[in-house]
Amino acid sequence: MSIKNFADQNVNYSAVILNPNLESDWLKIKELQKSEFVFVSDQIESQVGDLIKSENPERTIPSQELKGLVLNFFKEIEKEKYGNWVFFPWKNTLVHVLAEEEFIKIRTLRNNFKITPSEQDLLSKKKVGIVGLSVGQSIALAMTLERGYGEIRLADFDTLELSNLNRLKAGVTSLGLEKVVLAAREIAEIDPYLKVKVYREGITPDNIEDFLLEGGKLDLLIDECDSLDIKVLVREKARQHRVVVMMDTSDRGMLDIERFDIEPERELFHGLLKGVDVKSLKSLSNTEKVSIVLKITGLETLTPRMKVSLLEIGQTISSWPQLASGVFLGGASVAHAARKFLLGEDVKSGRFYVDFDQLFNFKEAEEIKVDAPVFEQLSDFQFEVPTDVLQSAYRLSREELELLVDQANWAPSGGNIQPWVWVFDKKGILHLFHDKVRSHSMLDYKGTGSLIAFGAALENIRLQAGQLGIEVEIIYQISDFEQDCIASVRFVSKQPNPLPIKFAELVDGINLRCTNRKNASRYMLSEVELQALVEVAKEDDVSMEWTSEPEDLVQLAKVVGGMDRLRFFHDQGLTDFINEVRWTEKEAIETKDGIDIATLELKGAERAAMGLLRDPRTIQFFRKYLMGYGLTKISKDTITTASAIFLLKTPDYTPVSILKVGTVLQRVWIKANMLGLSAQPVSAMLFIFHMYLNEKESGFTEIEGKEIRELKKTFNYIFNKPVDQKEIFMFRVNKAGDPSVKSYRRDLSETLITI
Repeated sequence: MSIKNFADQNVNYSAVILNPNLESDWLKIKELQKSEFVFVSDQIESQVGDLIKSENPERTIPSQELKGLVLNFFKEIEKEKYGNWVFFPWKNTLVHVLAEEEFIKIRTLRNNFKITPSEQDLLSKKKVGIVGLSVGQSIALAMTLERGYGEIRLADFDTLELSNLNRLKAGVTSLGLEKVVLAAREIAEIDPYLKVKVYREGITPDNIEDFLLEGGKLDLLIDECDSLDIKVLVREKARQHRVVVMMDTSDRGMLDIERFDIEPERELFHGLLKGVDVKSLKSLSNTEKVSIVLKITGLETLTPRMKVSLLEIGQTISSWPQLASGVFLGGASVAHAARKFLLGEDVKSGRFYVDFDQLFNFKEAEEIKVDAPVFEQLSDFQFEVPTDVLQSAYRLSREELELLVDQANWAPSGGNIQPWVWVFDKKGILHLFHDKVRSHSMLDYKGTGSLIAFGAALENIRLQAGQLGIEVEIIYQISDFEQDCIASVRFVSKQPNPLPIKFAELVDGINLRCTNRKNASRYMLSEVELQALVEVAKEDDVSMEWTSEPEDLVQLAKVVGGMDRLRFFHDQGLTDFINEVRWTEKEAIETKDGIDIATLELKGAERAAMGLLRDPRTIQFFRKYLMGYGLTKISKDTITTASAIFLLKTPDYTPVSILKVGTVLQRVWIKANMLGLSAQPVSAMLFIFHMYLNEKESGFTEIEGKEIRELKKTFNYIFNKPVDQKEIFMFRVNKAGDPSVKSYRRDLSETLITI
């Protein structure tokens, strides 16, 4: 047989063990030794020296004496035929080694007595399988070095890429090599007597049974693959055959152990995948996997840097990161836990951590506590009613009063904060006050966000009163920003039939109006629909412009996304965001305010990303390193799938003009919903623009300020081009069907005071 043919048969990963005492093997050894292409390594004397030292542990043998003992050892033994010769085809290298029993004794000598010889013998009978050879390679290496098994089965379909070299023990000469072959070769070079079986196609439904059972059932399965569907598959089969599963996650040294051998009814992943359709896991993108990964790992347990990374997947990075230190730690952790289990120690199911940052008390960023605002009781609300309003000519009944206030309270408000307090006085006047504690927010600059809500609420009263036949006079009390008393409503008369007030037909849509954040396929508004919206927007000192041009929407998406990112960077902006979202259904029901996370209509990955933003340290990291551009994508679909984006503006930036914007907004919004269209505010950036451009201390850095100015410039290429008006409110309109859920409203008793 030629050297070339001999090498071709074993080119992948198997070392060829040749016994020089067998004639056929001896001929192959001599052929290899003669080849100019084969490197021969014969260090058998050194190995025999180790063997002699191991038999004389009670003393240190001087080197010259040891040399003589080795020479004496080979006096009656033919040195070249002692032990075995091992050929490594991928290196064209022939190595002379001790025979198996002596080799194992010497190679594991320094394990004694952390692993006793009897334990070493027990481990040599164990079968271990590893699925996934990125993290899995370090586990295989650690277990091989300890000789923690007798047979190992390796499965991975992937090849080594340059980006793997930050954590895999390999070099550029191995690029393109199958990871499973790389690992198998490494094992063979450490210990050619270990039994290795490779599954070069990875694990599939067709070969999982073979992987677990062929040649004897696995004693331990180690899962380090990236495919979520395969993770589920191996656990289902492991549970069926009562095989223990271990998994390392390279963040905080997290190690999962599932003892299916003694807990065959145990839920997969400790029950963390409840409610997930496992059939849907196969074709997920890396971005879509994030939400499932977070179900498995848990959100609160991740390090800030991992949260940052998960937010950037599909934006600036393609997959979750792994560092060599974390991968090697995982190798050590699994090897240790595996050894304990395979030796019969009491290893329990569960999740365990070896967190270096915690152990060494490293603090990259202080954990920031964001306290939720504490709202005062309605009975503690301080107010002073205006005394210069004439007594109402018509006295509302209690039923009428409650109906009007209830309808008013269904008006929209930024973050659904519902910043109103209504006071019904002895003169029959209904006064509207601003609850500033409730509305404290960066997006309520000078109270303008609340003023828009108040304008909408007053419009609801006007419409509902007209339906009841009640004529009202709305008196604006506010003249300067930050004043508490906003307006007074005087009731002039009552007629038996509805009054012919302007836009009276909109009363039927008060309770229909809602925010709908669904992103459906883009729907083009008809001319009739557009004109209907324009008609109800007519109001002195308020104008509306819009765009439906795709190019404009793309640019607006960049502006809105960029300003969302900068809002999160702002200390107050981030605090407001965390506090305004109701993260669970329970929170939403209990508070009856804020933005119920269900109303955000988020997909799994998007909802997971939103949850990651709850940790202020994540945003701190983005801000410190001028990152976080993945955050700009959150609003992309919101803008680009819109039928049109509308802007409400006024010539003057005064409290009354902004109240009027709220009035117009409510009418347009109601009309849109009555036409079967959906509406959603996208105005956060406008409030930030006003704050930044009007305040010396904005809370933004110089670099962030420059970015705000650039985004404002881009915005004015599309809207308010002459920049001769004040941009007050922006919203999108599309057609998306019914929302999944509507926002709650606080009880009437929490907003109405009667004196």
